[in-house]
Amino acid sequence: MTRFALSTVAVVSLFAALNASAAPPGAKKPKLVVVVVIDQLRASDLQRLGAHLDGGFKRLLAGGAVLDGHYGHQNTYTGPGHALILSGSYGYLNGITQNKWFNRATNQSEGMLYDANAKPLVGVAEPSDDTSPRNFIGSTVGDELRLASGGAAKSVAVALKERGALLLGGRIGQAYFFSEAAGEMTSSNYYMAKLPDWADSFNARKLPEQAFGKSWERALPVGAYVLSGVDDNPWEGDQLGLKRTFPHPINGGVAKPGPKFYEAFTMSPFGIDYQFAFAQGAVEGEKLGARGVTDLLAISVSSTDLIGHNFGVYSHESEDALVRTDRALGAFLGWLDGKLGKDGYLTVLTADHGAAMPPEQAAKLGLGGARVKKAQIKAAIGAALDARFGTKGADWVLALEDPCIYLNTKLIAERKLDRAEVEQVAGEALVALPGFAGYFTRTQIERGWMPQTAAARAVTRSFHRGRSGDVVAVQAPFSYWGKYGEKEFGGSHGSFYRYDTDVPLVLAGAPFRAGYHGQAEMVDLAATLARVLGVAVPAGCEGEPLVRVLK
Repeated sequence: MTRFALSTVAVVSLFAALNASAAPPGAKKPKLVVVVVIDQLRASDLQRLGAHLDGGFKRLLAGGAVLDGHYGHQNTYTGPGHALILSGSYGYLNGITQNKWFNRATNQSEGMLYDANAKPLVGVAEPSDDTSPRNFIGSTVGDELRLASGGAAKSVAVALKERGALLLGGRIGQAYFFSEAAGEMTSSNYYMAKLPDWADSFNARKLPEQAFGKSWERALPVGAYVLSGVDDNPWEGDQLGLKRTFPHPINGGVAKPGPKFYEAFTMSPFGIDYQFAFAQGAVEGEKLGARGVTDLLAISVSSTDLIGHNFGVYSHESEDALVRTDRALGAFLGWLDGKLGKDGYLTVLTADHGAAMPPEQAAKLGLGGARVKKAQIKAAIGAALDARFGTKGADWVLALEDPCIYLNTKLIAERKLDRAEVEQVAGEALVALPGFAGYFTRTQIERGWMPQTAAARAVTRSFHRGRSGDVVAVQAPFSYWGKYGEKEFGGSHGSFYRYDTDVPLVLAGAPFRAGYHGQAEMVDLAATLARVLGVAVPAGCEGEPLVRVLK
């Protein structure tokens, strides 16, 4: 049972009346809106792989309104990207600025969507996990769709990653994600007390187990992967028994299915097919698009990101994953054609962020690049603050959760230090390290002492007063720190550089004009969908409808 309640019928009627005027005159409402988010997909990837695409990507590019999507914030991570897509709001408003943050109230680092009062329906939640959308502030297109219909419309989100599903599902929709502990799709008790029968039936099929012991083979002849270079590179990961080169055994390095196998499963194309199979089950089980009201289905394809992090964006594996996604999406859309008719639904294709190549690869090519360890950062800042303020071994840094450094504000207050000065000394120590291009301080941002540059605007949009740190790091191109800075392999993202901010954006269906329509800010997507659906624009949306793509 979805957590949804409205106080009076009058409120519902008012919303419906107000929202009805937003739709284009004479517009026929779609039965279903399908939003497909490819986790970690650069705009250039579809152009680069065009000759190898013959499925869903090709279909949408040929028949949809094609735009170059651009994220205007710095923190191009999974959480902030997914939060923005259907809300049209930046982290400074919606509160989702990072994947993890340091919660001063609990004195611990937590997943940005960790909720101590919510837990997955299977397994146990740790503070690093994501368990509910309560930390998201505002509303989404799916939320507004439900409000406008008095709760009749459904908003269902599917992902392997918790945060991908929770943020697309919104505050009053439904979200389903994969449990690596149990090897099955689950949800949070924020949304429901138990899984619906159709989801239980899906899990009973034990699809992941059917992949145990199989190999991930290339989808194309080996000669087709010339754009990705050689298959074996030292900056590619070798974990969970996957190996660095094709074929990749899918067993997690264990003798029988268990958590390590399930993790390996998600890091392969088997995870991609699994998600679309579950999405098909959701359409049938929830009767999406078949109840006389417009519904929303959001699918965040998580495996592409997991593969990119392990092997790098220019690897044979990442290229193969996109080819496999293209085929799986094509099959899913073909299935929807039979269920709802080609003109019965709208499709949005986009991504939550792009990616940078591994720093070692960038350095080899002469582009620079570095991985910076948290211990290096903490030591450099601690030494600089000790030297400036006459201490030795003081605990100046409480946490480092990229891109933020959280300082010990209690220590600063006890010593009666100027907080702005402490932040500046810490920032200067940071940029003395390789891999950083600059920094901004809490004082600068809160007081509006920011330069009038695109970079400063991007940082400000990613800064939330209650959740961000005291120093915000600006990494150098092809460099990063945090989770993937601690590793010695793989790629990552999380900057305002164009390889991270530029993503595809395609809108396909009856209301949209096919063809290329230039660049669009990603905050415009939510406003455009709200206009087409005749619902209120989400609460914090900063975008404008893309009227140039509408018929």
